[in-house]
Amino acid sequence: PFWLKPESLVLKHSPPRGTQRHSVGAGMAEETVADVEMKIVEEETPAEVAEEKVEGKAEEDAAAEDPAKPKEPEKPKELEEDAIAETRAKVSAGSVEFNSADSTMNVLTSNGCQIISSLTGGGFSYLLGGARTTVGLTSGRYMFEVNILELHSRQEPQGAAGRIPMPRHIVKLGLSQGDTSLLMGDNSEGSVSIDSEGFLQHEKTRKKVAKQFRANSVVAFLVNLDAASPNANTISVFCDGVRICAPQAIPDNLLGKPLFPTVTFKAVTMQVNYGPVSMAPLPFKVNMLSDAAQADVQAGPKASEGPCEIVMPVGLPEQGYFDWVDAFLEKNPGYTELSDRKILDWAHRSGIWKAKTPG
Repeated sequence: PFWLKPESLVLKHSPPRGTQRHSVGAGMAEETVADVEMKIVEEETPAEVAEEKVEGKAEEDAAAEDPAKPKEPEKPKELEEDAIAETRAKVSAGSVEFNSADSTMNVLTSNGCQIISSLTGGGFSYLLGGARTTVGLTSGRYMFEVNILELHSRQEPQGAAGRIPMPRHIVKLGLSQGDTSLLMGDNSEGSVSIDSEGFLQHEKTRKKVAKQFRANSVVAFLVNLDAASPNANTISVFCDGVRICAPQAIPDNLLGKPLFPTVTFKAVTMQVNYGPVSMAPLPFKVNMLSDAAQADVQAGPKASEGPCEIVMPVGLPEQGYFDWVDAFLEKNPGYTELSDRKILDWAHRSGIWKAKTPG
């Protein structure tokens, strides 16, 4: 004889209800209909399991469709504040402009130095031009604006060998010390600038810090030398009244000397606004450069009002000709050398690659 334990019974093989009162072997307890009904209640049917899965899936889908959205990062708060009314003595009207005595030879100005451009005929379209304002900043917070009015096109010569300098048009707004290069971004010392491609450059360091700005946009260059400001010793750029770069720190090696607002450009004509009224107001009130307090600025070199003088050295090759020229320029910094070597150096600092000599 053998026995089957009650837990070994499979419900799907259970006899119809009412036929469970029998024994399958001697000594086995009878299993009542009520016992079978209890087991049926305890077991889940496939339909019930499927229904629960469908409900669970629906809840998961609902949770996926409506997740807790992360909050968008808040825009940085503008730390620049409205300028207070200036009560100190200001610079004289019309005294702030780009200085013809402190600009490259290809720079042309008109309308009281409010329109500035450069020579574009022949190879001049490849050369950068630069100009400094007549005043350098020592403290305070001021700005000036430029509007690119025209982009000058150039015809590349057919069959030209070598790399074509790019970009074809460029505008650099920045600060430079009075005795340094007017071509900001040429890896020399004494200047910092942000160009129309959005790059900040100081000496050999170049990094992307701003959005690009193009023609027919009013671009404001803000200089903050106010020691009490949260953005002290920084420069910023705005386009049509909207900030396009975070405040950028002025390098420490530039501080302590007058910093002249400077433009370096190629193949463009610009309108320059020194103030006192802004063409595209910023979100905060700020004084324009022509409205500067006398105590915050220092005047730059003045252009000679008399006739210009030309010195033409005469010498033999390999007899110390350029040594004499170098010594003369050191003693007379007001003169500008015009020679083959200076044109080649100017072209190189304008981005034209110097061809390697054979061998």
